[in-house]
Amino acid sequence: MFTKATLLALVYASATLGAPTPSGPSDTEILNYALTLEHLENTFYNSGLAKFSAQDFENAGYPPWVRGRFTQIARHEAEHVKFLTTALGDNAVQACQYSFPMDSPQSFVATSMVLETVGASAYLGGARYLTDNTDYLTAAGSILSVEARQASWVSSAVMKNQPWNGPYDVPLTPSGAFSLAAPFIKECPSTNAALPVTTFPALTVSKTSPAEGSRITVKYDGLTDDGEKYVAWLDGLQVVYTTIGKDGKTTVPQDLDGTVYAVVVKSKETPKDETMLSGFAALQFPFNSSA
Repeated sequence: MFTKATLLALVYASATLGAPTPSGPSDTEILNYALTLEHLENTFYNSGLAKFSAQDFENAGYPPWVRGRFTQIARHEAEHVKFLTTALGDNAVQACQYSFPMDSPQSFVATSMVLETVGASAYLGGARYLTDNTDYLTAAGSILSVEARQASWVSSAVMKNQPWNGPYDVPLTPSGAFSLAAPFIKECPSTNAALPVTTFPALTVSKTSPAEGSRITVKYDGLTDDGEKYVAWLDGLQVVYTTIGKDGKTTVPQDLDGTVYAVVVKSKETPKDETMLSGFAALQFPFNSSA
């Protein structure tokens, strides 16, 4: 007999990773969506490594090999940009203007971990739409595995946390992943093609690494106290829902591990554009080797 968690996992996996509908985005739209995220990562690493020297990393307590590995990751992201730009040709979107909250090597490391984790989730959720060219699907899978390995390295080797989030990673819809990247984007060229995403107001939470069972406040533009609203917590292939009170607070579920995504929704259905009221937020639930 399936447990409730297993049934939720199967439902979410089916809805997010199942066969695309005929009205789904085209290969070109999905590749441009991926390129938009790769441009962001590429600029982030170039900016961060230009801002923080080897001595800055050493002064922050990191051994020399940490910055060296980030330099290698930067080359990976540049290669991803090159590959996607070549594949798209004249249809390729250009880089935007960005703003990254980097005031120390530590904040650079923390942002890197979030971007790499979101990158892996974006490819995992977006690959289902690459139906016209199997070579693109293979390439997306190859990039996905690199993004996941990079996220694992940052989390475990650099931040000294867990090397994975659990037995499954979270697949994010294009709108979901883009909502996590959007706060870093200031402006994009007007000539860039429209992306296959719906924009949502940014979600902020009172604590980004809360204790399980604690109460946290959630906020986003347009939040009102009328009608039922829920926080959907995406942990691997599991989705857990908690009710938002009229005070804007909700209770953090038990048994969440690693990076977990949260989004405000209007019903207890699989989170999608039609049910989302906010963008996503990434929360951290570190666990040790004895967990």
